[in-house]
Amino acid sequence: RAAMEGKQEEENKLKTSGKIEITNPSKEGWLEKQSRFLKTWRKRWFVLEGNILYSFKKEKVYSNPTEVIDLKVFSSVKSSEEYTNRSHSFDVYSKETSFSMVASSSNEKEDWIRNIGRAIITSRSGWQSNDYPNDSDSD
Repeated sequence: RAAMEGKQEEENKLKTSGKIEITNPSKEGWLEKQSRFLKTWRKRWFVLEGNILYSFKKEKVYSNPTEVIDLKVFSSVKSSEEYTNRSHSFDVYSKETSFSMVASSSNEKEDWIRNIGRAIITSRSGWQSNDYPNDSDSD
């Protein structure tokens, strides 16, 4: 029992420094993210794995994330072009906070919204994303 509690405790800790183990990302790519305090836009490499959305300064270099967003505590993801005045922008938000991001195209934006929305739903229900049929257009 103590071993199980220790494992659960370890899983509850979000790793925010050092090398991050990324094994099966559902989506990754460049997005611009608005900084929380200065409200400037910065290009970051985002990786969505399970219910965690990471941002990194370099492409495919999974260490020292600039942001670790646990989607379990976020309620929704939606377009935010009216709010940000930026094309292809979307927000991930909870009652307490939100993150604004900008994709490179309308298709990329919709794909991020779909994948993040799915991660939010599955993180609450305990379902795994592979319980869903593959809805990609790559057939």
